[in-house]
Amino acid sequence: MEKKHKLLTFYVKCLVISLPVILLVAFYAYKDPFMVLRSYADYDHSWVVQDEGAVAWEKYKQQRRSCHYDSFVMGTSCTKAFPCSIWQHYITGRPFRFFSNAEGLGDVSLKLEALEEQPGQKIKNLLLVVERSFFEKESAQGGIMHLMPPEVTGKSWASYQTEFLQSFFYPKFLVPYLKYAFTGYRDPKASGVFYDDLPSRDRVTNEALLPEEAEIKRLGERYWQQGEWNSESRKPRETSLAPRVLGERQIRMLADLQNFCERHHTNLKMVIGPNYQRERFNPDDLDILLHIFGPQCVYDYSHDDRFIDFHDYYDMSHYRAKVGEAIIKEIYGKR
Repeated sequence: MEKKHKLLTFYVKCLVISLPVILLVAFYAYKDPFMVLRSYADYDHSWVVQDEGAVAWEKYKQQRRSCHYDSFVMGTSCTKAFPCSIWQHYITGRPFRFFSNAEGLGDVSLKLEALEEQPGQKIKNLLLVVERSFFEKESAQGGIMHLMPPEVTGKSWASYQTEFLQSFFYPKFLVPYLKYAFTGYRDPKASGVFYDDLPSRDRVTNEALLPEEAEIKRLGERYWQQGEWNSESRKPRETSLAPRVLGERQIRMLADLQNFCERHHTNLKMVIGPNYQRERFNPDDLDILLHIFGPQCVYDYSHDDRFIDFHDYYDMSHYRAKVGEAIIKEIYGKR
C-alpha cells in the first residue's frame, strides 16, 4: 500500500512539474504564432515576424489558380526595392514576390524545383536580386526564419513542426510574445519578434509594403538622423573589393539554373544590387556569371556611382524602391 502511495505521489509530482509545459504547448497550438499549424486566408496582418518563405509558398498555393502567376521575384531582402506593381509594366506576365528571409542560392534552387513540380506552372520571367552573401549560401538554410514547408523540402511534417515548437520556447521569443498575447504590448526591444507596421505584404503579389517611404515623407532629412544613421555613417565611402565567392559547387548550381531557364523559356535577369558599404562584386566571379548566363541576363550595380548617396537607402543594408525602379527601367528598357 505504501509503495502504491509513493508511486501515486511520484506521478502527481511529475504532472505538477510538467503542467506549465503542457499548458504552453496547448497555448502554442491554440494561438499558432508562426502560422504553420493551420492554413489561413490572411497571412499579412500578423504582428509576429513570420518565415517569409513559408508564407509566400502558402499564398502562392492558395492563389495560383486564380492569379495565374508566371513571373517571380526571388533573392535577398532587397527584393523589397523591386515592387511587382512596377515590374509588371515591363514584362508580359503575372508577377509574384517569392521571397525568403536572407535568401541564398540553395534556397532559390529548392524553390525553383518545387515550382517545377506544380502542374502546368509556367515561369516566364525570373528577376533574381543578389549580392555576395547570396552565393555563399549554397545549401538550403534551416531554422524557423528559413525553413520551407515539407512539400517543398521533402522533410517530414513532424520535424518541420518541431523546429517551430522548439523556437516558441526560446526565452527571447516566449517572454515578449506572452506579454503581447496577454496585454497587447509589443516590446520594441524584442528584436526580430514583431513587425513594425501592418500589413507587411501585398495580399496578391506578396510584394513588400514600404512604411519607410511614408516615414521619409513625414520626416524628410530627419529620417537619416536617427537609428544607425549618424554624421559618420552618412559620409561617402571608399570602394572595396569583395573576395571571390564562387566555387565548384556554386558554379554547378548556377549552370543548373541556366538549364532550368532554358527548359522553361524563362527570361532571367540577375541583378547584383548596389550596397551602401560600396563593396564591389569580385570581377572574377562576375566573369563566371557572364559566361554562364550571358551579358543580357547579368547586371552588376555593386559599384555604380549613381547609387551611393545615403538618401538612396532605408538603412545600410537596403536600398530604396526608387533605386529598384531605376534598375528595372534600365535592364528591361522602355515600357
